[in-house]
Amino acid sequence: MAIVNRITRLFTADVHAVLDRLEEPDALLRQAIREMESALAEHTQQLKALELDRELVRRRSSEIERSLASIREEIDLSFAAGNEALVRTCLRRRLEGERLQRMLEQRQTALTQQIEQATPVLAQQRERLDSMRQKAALFDVETTSCANADSTRWNGSDCGVSEADIDLALLREQQARRAS
Repeated sequence: MAIVNRITRLFTADVHAVLDRLEEPDALLRQAIREMESALAEHTQQLKALELDRELVRRRSSEIERSLASIREEIDLSFAAGNEALVRTCLRRRLEGERLQRMLEQRQTALTQQIEQATPVLAQQRERLDSMRQKAALFDVETTSCANADSTRWNGSDCGVSEADIDLALLREQQARRAS
């Protein structure tokens, strides 16, 4: 049983090593940034939709308020004329308008709360994305500097030493040892 476990661990380690070599950190970082940008764009779009919806609710609420003012005048006229059927119709319209007004106020309050909750989350996502972009820029700089360092690194084949150089160094070393 212990042999099977050891072989399994060895195989797993080899698979992980191969996967580590296949993965490119810079490509993974760029992909993570793209995914963050996509999520940020989606959340920004959702926030804009909430704000637009709130504005439409506000406008509709204003229209209903104007309509209710008009209905109040109609009720006054109906009472003055003594037309009870018309008064009842106007009262029905006023009650429906008031209920709709309350529903719109609740909707506007709910939308405002959603916007207030979504705004800081969106700001945090933007900060994380900016931080990730800065890290990616640093990674690109480090990668570039490492590539440049590799190209300027000392290479033994560039500085060839001939047999004559070795012979001269040997003679100097022998002479220095005799003198001391």
